[in-house]
Amino acid sequence: MMANHNKIIKYTIIGLTFLIISIFYTFLFAPHGSIHLLDSYDLLFHWNRIDSLGNILKSPTNFDYWNHVGNFTNMFYPWLTILPGYLIYKLVGTPLLGFLIFLTLITFLTMVSAYYFMNKWAHNTLQSLLFAIIYTLSFFRLASVFYRVGVAEYLSYIFMPMVFYAAAKLLAGEFESWPILALGMSLIILTHPLTAVTVIIIMLPLPILILFNKISYHWQYWGELLVNGAKAIFLVIITSVGFFLPMIEQKRALQINRPALLDLAQTAQSPYLLFKNSLHTDIRSYSLGIIAIVALILIVLFVWQDKFSYRIVAIEAIIAMILSTKIFPWSSLQNTPLNYLQFPWRFLNIANFFLAIYLSHILVKIVQKFSAIVKLMTLLTVMTACVLQVYMSAQQLFQQTQPLAIITSQNINRQIHEFNQLDYYPQKSLPYSKQIKHHLFLVDGVKTKLNYQTTPDIYQVKYYNKKSATLDLPILFYKGVHATINNVTVPAHSSHRGTVQIQTQSGVNNIEISYQYTVLAKVALAISCFSLISLTLIVSEHKWQLLKKLRKVY
Repeated sequence: MMANHNKIIKYTIIGLTFLIISIFYTFLFAPHGSIHLLDSYDLLFHWNRIDSLGNILKSPTNFDYWNHVGNFTNMFYPWLTILPGYLIYKLVGTPLLGFLIFLTLITFLTMVSAYYFMNKWAHNTLQSLLFAIIYTLSFFRLASVFYRVGVAEYLSYIFMPMVFYAAAKLLAGEFESWPILALGMSLIILTHPLTAVTVIIIMLPLPILILFNKISYHWQYWGELLVNGAKAIFLVIITSVGFFLPMIEQKRALQINRPALLDLAQTAQSPYLLFKNSLHTDIRSYSLGIIAIVALILIVLFVWQDKFSYRIVAIEAIIAMILSTKIFPWSSLQNTPLNYLQFPWRFLNIANFFLAIYLSHILVKIVQKFSAIVKLMTLLTVMTACVLQVYMSAQQLFQQTQPLAIITSQNINRQIHEFNQLDYYPQKSLPYSKQIKHHLFLVDGVKTKLNYQTTPDIYQVKYYNKKSATLDLPILFYKGVHATINNVTVPAHSSHRGTVQIQTQSGVNNIEISYQYTVLAKVALAISCFSLISLTLIVSEHKWQLLKKLRKVY
């Protein structure tokens, strides 16, 4: 009874600590209750994604958003894990406050996830706390949150500890961990596919590195590893089809404008500048940060005599760092699908992840024979150093960067609804993007303005003409379009502008345009939903059985 009481007190203190840090983090992000867009308008992009999810189960687009042109962004960018953001927005009634609460929740859950999975792996409270703080307050994550505002990317960081914990257990011969690996990897894919690509790449060396451990000296080990690894891969694929199949279907039907194609060799970091910039507090440099450099120095000093598992951690950190720089021959991969990565420095978050593991491990190793007071002082010192790094970097960022826009509670709704971006437009629409943005209709090829109304599901326009005419509406054409005139379905085609084109009738035309999921998309979404629920139940059942075994032991 007393043990349970002590556990409740312990986890309450840990939870409150994480919550206070998360609130402070959000306060630094928006100290005056307004949000500064510093690097790009990406936050408006993500605001539209989140705020437009009200009808996502019924239609892949929401005509009240994306400047009312029917952009299919939510078909090409996974939306499952941002649904809590939508619910928070609607609960508090304003996107600005809703986003700040959502950011606080993301930071809190990142710390909880890091603590939970490190504790399951290392079975050490101090190491788990140190890792959670160092990882969540890392320099690169700070740049992703404060400067780039890459919501999906830093949201995916919640699931990284889960994936690498399960991978470590799998490689250590605990093959029953495969459902955790499948669930974690699926959640990363359904949050930010590019982060999933970096995670998959960084996991590729692991089967080779495990060859240097005696556990791999048996054929039975490799047979079990292959079988359970294949099960994890199969479940990941099945769980992800709800995102990939509808997207592929659209891309096969239309040529879609992809996000910007950048030169990987140019955007990769210079090794010298990466190290130099890490010694400063300017997060615009996208570097590792001073605390990560300390971890790197400790690797050099301690790794030679360390346990095999931590040698793997050190090697993975170094591989991730190399992949973020020009040392790796990125130019040879420029004409491959990997050019979707855009910035090789995305690997720096994984480098920070492994460096945080190693730093927390070495700090615990150093103080393990000292008193509880010394261990507490170590935790407080690290926490103070990490918080100071965040505070100093945030202050420097806001002082040295002229904002592109300042979002306030007064202008946020206008900013969101007027936001327009060309990613995922039909390529045919790009030369006519200004016409579409300004809602110009074409009647028999002649530009005209018509009054229109939108609901989340329907774009409505009333048009009168004594004779039939070809009407080109400023709505992007995708597969799944449905058009009606006076409540009667009519054929809809893609115009030369890549927009919806119909043939009107003589007289009054009450026109309604809507989008529906195709049969393939509906089936794929159903499969993904069933698979995700099943996978979650498998993981929950496994955890319940493990708890029962532990109770029998103790």
